[in-house]
Amino acid sequence: MSYLSKIFNIIAGSGLLALGYSHYRTLRELKRLRKANTEKSRITSELHLASQIQQSMMPIGHKVFDKVDIYGTLLPAREMGGDLFDHMIRDGKFYFCVGDVCGKGAPAAMLMAYAHSLLWTFSRDESNPARIIQSLNEVASKDNISCAFFTLFFGVLDLTTGHLQYCNAAHNPPYILSDKLTMLDCDPNQPIGPMEDVEFTLQETTLTPGSTIFLYTDGLTEANNTKKEEFGTERAQKVLEDCMKKQLKPQEIVDAVTEAVHHFAMNAEQSDDLTMLAIRYQ
Repeated sequence: MSYLSKIFNIIAGSGLLALGYSHYRTLRELKRLRKANTEKSRITSELHLASQIQQSMMPIGHKVFDKVDIYGTLLPAREMGGDLFDHMIRDGKFYFCVGDVCGKGAPAAMLMAYAHSLLWTFSRDESNPARIIQSLNEVASKDNISCAFFTLFFGVLDLTTGHLQYCNAAHNPPYILSDKLTMLDCDPNQPIGPMEDVEFTLQETTLTPGSTIFLYTDGLTEANNTKKEEFGTERAQKVLEDCMKKQLKPQEIVDAVTEAVHHFAMNAEQSDDLTMLAIRYQ
């Protein structure tokens, strides 16, 4: 074999080795990508299932009970959200709440589920909203090393008289749509969770027949557009005033506000969970 042939064979052999190693690395990378995609699909599937479970915990959609017409929605910013709302009737009284856990995603959703279950546990034998929130805070603040917290509005409406007792734990005050649009007078109080031995005040008012109470989380007023502008309180009030003038029903009110927010945000990514609950006292 000539010298040139030996050189050629060495070069060819080196090329084959390099090609083989490159092929090996490609196969290894493809295997890694397949494993990563499988894991991603599994996580996505589990998050989707968790989201369905979370949604099933809340009475989303249109509900009609004796003397109340209700419509509620929850639009999480991620697969899972930290907002909550719920309602029930017991002993001729309508119990309802809207809350917002600090943060988004799975951690906020876990805290929401925990608070949600405790809330109705404390409501079984108690009708005073301030005492219910007080009990909830005592449990939530105990050994709360991470200082996790959430805001909550809790109301109890007497369906015979329209008398409303409520307590607000640092949540956005609801609006009342009646002969005019008013913001319900709410003591801010502290949010639930970060501090022990906090007093929560009980407040009262009376709803007139035909009045609608509109509750929401700050995903409404803090919704951003592509220019990083917020939807804000003024825009929300204008939409609600228009709904009031048209005498829209709860579902129509929530749909109108949702449409206004989407029109304002355009293609901007949703920055926070958005929950709305409209209750008409008939």
